[in-house]
Amino acid sequence: MDLQNHKQTEKKKDSFAARAVGVPSSISMAEWSPIIYAECSRKYAVIVSTIEQGIAEGKLLPGMRLPTQREIAKYFNVTIATVTKAINIASRKELVSARAGSGTYINSSPHSASQPPLQDDKGLIDFSLNTPPVSITAELLQENLRDMVKVSTGDGVFDYEPIPGSLSNRKAGSAWLSLRGFSVDPDQVLVTQGAHEGLIVALLALTRPGDAILCEQLNYTGLRRIGQLLGLRLIGIELDQEGLDADSIPALIAQHAPKAIVCTPIIHNPTTATLSAPRRLTLIKAARAQVVPIIEDDIYGLFSGNTVLPLATLWPEGVIVVTSLSKTIAPGLRVGYVAAPRSLISRIRDAMFMLAWTEPSLQAAIATQLIVSGKAEHCVRLHQDEAARRIKIAHQLFGSSMTLPQEAPSYHVWVSTGLVRSNDIAAELSRKGIQVSPASHFLIDEQSAPPLALRISLGRIPHAEDLKKPLKMIADCLLRGHTSALGSIV
Repeated sequence: MDLQNHKQTEKKKDSFAARAVGVPSSISMAEWSPIIYAECSRKYAVIVSTIEQGIAEGKLLPGMRLPTQREIAKYFNVTIATVTKAINIASRKELVSARAGSGTYINSSPHSASQPPLQDDKGLIDFSLNTPPVSITAELLQENLRDMVKVSTGDGVFDYEPIPGSLSNRKAGSAWLSLRGFSVDPDQVLVTQGAHEGLIVALLALTRPGDAILCEQLNYTGLRRIGQLLGLRLIGIELDQEGLDADSIPALIAQHAPKAIVCTPIIHNPTTATLSAPRRLTLIKAARAQVVPIIEDDIYGLFSGNTVLPLATLWPEGVIVVTSLSKTIAPGLRVGYVAAPRSLISRIRDAMFMLAWTEPSLQAAIATQLIVSGKAEHCVRLHQDEAARRIKIAHQLFGSSMTLPQEAPSYHVWVSTGLVRSNDIAAELSRKGIQVSPASHFLIDEQSAPPLALRISLGRIPHAEDLKKPLKMIADCLLRGHTSALGSIV
């Protein structure tokens, strides 16, 4: 059989297979008519996103042949090369199969087998763990690894690099912080194994057991564990939608004589609050007046770009900045940076020696390659687009019960439970196979009453469309709980 006859036979087989299951053998661009989402920052990503959307909406059915690459290129006003790249990515995600001489077909199992399932190994849908979805940056991360293999001899990657890290990795950390509008010399940067270690070494450098530190009254749960580990007294600062109550800080300093203030000014965890400009100035003024250093957890800061600058730009002599790549690129990339005033560098370096003697060389090399190549910034933009898309889905379901993040998108949202205790709602959802985090998990002072709210993390589900059904279940549970509470009061 010659090549031409073989191609015709394959087309007949594909057409017959599609008709056998009641699916049209192909779809035109006019029939598909995908919506072009402006928030996607790369043209090939737009095409991949619309293929996913078409599958989710039922327009693109298993076995259906897509329009030709030329037709797709004309519709999206892109080059054939861009379409080819998009099809290759969609193929790796197992959305489609490209067959030589026949075309590109929608797969019967559109979601990639390499992606984590909707449910975890305990059968739960996990909205409790706050991480970005790996699926969004997987292609760039894989490209980064291939680039590393091409350019690296391997010596530095596997060598023993003492604290505070190699100069090249500290330069990358400085470049990473510059994306936030914060200029800092590489010799003021220390490479850590994530932001959690950064918080530990910063507090180790500034405190002794029994000392007090100030922090938001609702906080990253790891901070409470760090406090227990170091024997510190955590004093909670009240907060609202504008962030922590900066006006209360002078009185708290006078009462507790804290050795440091720890805060997350941008996309606070769990409330998503961003510290307002007046409160930022009040916080800096109060801390500077009493010479109380600030540890700024800027782990989500890059989602704002440099529209809201770090506190360290207002008081570089008194603010330690802690950041990492795990919340803005990929959760498994356990590389962080601490940027500190020169007067504190030696103390922080000594604290780091208590935990380890070397930097995480291999992970740091991966991070440096991402940053230097520009791929890290690209990853952040992709996550900004995706987080905004997921927030929109959540807000459509939760409405006014959900606090809309200000200044920057996030992969977690803060949702009121009305008149019902958040622990009760969380327990009810757990019985339905859905895991969320009640406000009590984040309370610094366990004796205080927690707010009536849940933190719902949107990043563990690989595909945004898959959020709708379980989020609807949560919204329904909140509605029923609110009605029951009203009935019992009456």
